[in-house]
Amino acid sequence: MKISTYVEKIFNVGTQYYRPAGIRGRIAGNLMVQQHEPENRWTVSLLNAEPTDHILEIGFGPGFSIQQLSTLVTRGHIAGIDYSQTMVRAASKRNARAIKAGHVDLRYGEAAHLPFEDASFDKVYSIHTLYFWLWSNAAEELYFSRVFTEVHRVLKTDGIFCLTFMPREQWPLGREGAPPTDTVVQWMTQAGFANTHIDMGPEKKTFREIAVIGVKSSEDLQQ
Repeated sequence: MKISTYVEKIFNVGTQYYRPAGIRGRIAGNLMVQQHEPENRWTVSLLNAEPTDHILEIGFGPGFSIQQLSTLVTRGHIAGIDYSQTMVRAASKRNARAIKAGHVDLRYGEAAHLPFEDASFDKVYSIHTLYFWLWSNAAEELYFSRVFTEVHRVLKTDGIFCLTFMPREQWPLGREGAPPTDTVVQWMTQAGFANTHIDMGPEKKTFREIAVIGVKSSEDLQQ
């Protein structure tokens, strides 16, 4: 048994991944860094971040990918929202220097109500979050529509939206942690994203992540 799996069971932190809180939430955050480092690094690479980019992460958790991006986006700005105050504190500690310099802005917030102006970002991304949108919202299609519409709103023209997750068809039998891939693509397209495509995860394994990527094109603005 992996050490991370042992710690997860001993401290019963499995339920903390939705909205980490307290001591067990901090433990969950530390486990997130260990368990999801490959797909965090991979997603950051997909963004092709430029030094002057303005980038938003939805659900930044312990702030690992924010930290990675801050070494690439040296003259731009990185923002993030998370639905856990515990993760806001943990990620703020991890990125304290960049926050103090005004380079990074991390806030408490919800995916369907992004606290940012229209056309604020060149890129928006989210890693392993849509499962929790499902858990917290009975009308999942309506909620996803709101989230994707909000992302579309805060992106600039030609801005990129990258959503990394493990699709339903990859989950163990009897567990449904995410919508099927084609459903996510459909919802993203309906929100106005063009050139939507799928990239396969950072490494071959039994349960492999994917990224669904879409672009806010100038044609979207004319529709």
